[in-house]
Amino acid sequence: MKLNKYIAVALAAISLVSCDLNKEPYGPSSFWTSEAEALRGLNAVYAPLYEEEGYGRGHWWFGAASDDMIINSNKTADLNMTEFTTSVNSSSGNYSNWKYMYRVIKRANDVIANVPKVNMSESKKKQFIGEAHFMAAFAYFHLAKRYGGLPYYDYTKPQETNKPRETKEQTYKNIEAHLLQAIGMFDEIGLWKRTDADFGRPNLGAMYGLLAKVYAHWGKFDLAKEMSEKVLERSEYELAPSFKKLFSVEGEKSSEVLFNLGNKTGMPDNGTVAGIITLSKRFTGGKGWNYFPPTQSLVNAYEKEDERRTTTFVGPGDMFGLKNDIMEVTSENIGDLATGYMCVKYSQNYLNMEVYDWRSGNDQPLLRLSDVYLIYAESVMQLAGANYQNRTVEVPAAAEALNAVRRRAFRVQDNSKDVPATFENLMAERRRELAYEDERHYDLVRWGAAKDIYGAATLESDPRGPRQFVPGQHEHFPIPQTEIDNTNGLLINNPAPGYSTFN
Repeated sequence: MKLNKYIAVALAAISLVSCDLNKEPYGPSSFWTSEAEALRGLNAVYAPLYEEEGYGRGHWWFGAASDDMIINSNKTADLNMTEFTTSVNSSSGNYSNWKYMYRVIKRANDVIANVPKVNMSESKKKQFIGEAHFMAAFAYFHLAKRYGGLPYYDYTKPQETNKPRETKEQTYKNIEAHLLQAIGMFDEIGLWKRTDADFGRPNLGAMYGLLAKVYAHWGKFDLAKEMSEKVLERSEYELAPSFKKLFSVEGEKSSEVLFNLGNKTGMPDNGTVAGIITLSKRFTGGKGWNYFPPTQSLVNAYEKEDERRTTTFVGPGDMFGLKNDIMEVTSENIGDLATGYMCVKYSQNYLNMEVYDWRSGNDQPLLRLSDVYLIYAESVMQLAGANYQNRTVEVPAAAEALNAVRRRAFRVQDNSKDVPATFENLMAERRRELAYEDERHYDLVRWGAAKDIYGAATLESDPRGPRQFVPGQHEHFPIPQTEIDNTNGLLINNPAPGYSTFN
């Protein structure tokens, strides 16, 4: 992977909150000389996540491989991948997403390499370096879920940028190593909670929470349970009382949010376009991009009183607000969305805006406490022998964590909405809780459920009908073809066993 084709050696800062590597007035000799410059370098690590093909919509191209949503366009390359009918990734969006995540990785490594020599306090050094380790792990994990084994960038060997893939096992070991480094440094300075000024940046809860997810995807459920407990036992974190409010400006800075993209309306490079991407063109008078409508299968997954339903999507008969006007959704005014439903999870702030802006101003949570609750519940179940193959077996020890998430969804304090702690119910809760948060497809794959669930679809539940997911072939997507070409064939698809499995 020729990282140097699109990643510069040095970092340049436009402000303390954003950085564009296409503008590089600084060289290595004039940067990394003060704490202020170190902060600019650290802030630059986050900038690629705000790009359209970062967490604007880039995370949804493969998310549409799930049974939750479809791609509402004629983008053939992306459609073929989500229907598992191609072994070539010619998607420009996926190539951009790959590039942006490796920019995060390269910039994080620049921080790790250069901050130790900056004249600043040791506690600040630990904070900056630990944060950079977390960000490198986050970007690697984002890509590993999609592609399996990845090329690894080693800041001690900066000239080695055209490298083959490492195995999936080694890739996860690399992610684990970054997170353990981050935890070690943050533990020394006791950084469990951030101030409002830097809310959203990772804290120890985010680091342990992400590591719990990594272990769950790795199949190491004893460690996933242990890391989850590190988060759940802390008083700094608790579930927000309202799911709907959590995804509004009023609910920002919730103690549920462990890692967050902080957005500000109208501020360049400090906001994503996720909110406008999923809205109907008709409903918004031409402003919406009408991508990724939810399937009937997702709609049917929710119970009527579940607050997550109308927070996540709306359909005919529901109400949704735009520019201080609450309007009824009809089959006509969202008729450009092929499924007849519209995702609104990241669009709540458009109600309070006088004019449209691509960046709605809503923060975008990337890791929440409810996810950790469900990883904990799953780990307890998996360790007790409950899994997709044994999905009706009840594991009482997982009940409290599972039902804590349900009670919040139904706004009840008692056990009136509790369900038995079975793996089947765990699967359903993760789907409802984390819809449009880039989890469903990867969950189904790691559980060994994708073949059955995608194959059982009907034209009524999913306009694509049944899809053929082949275990051993479709667990991961092909690497972007442009990137393969950039390496003169050093990167390959469909490689030997070990690149797409842990064996």
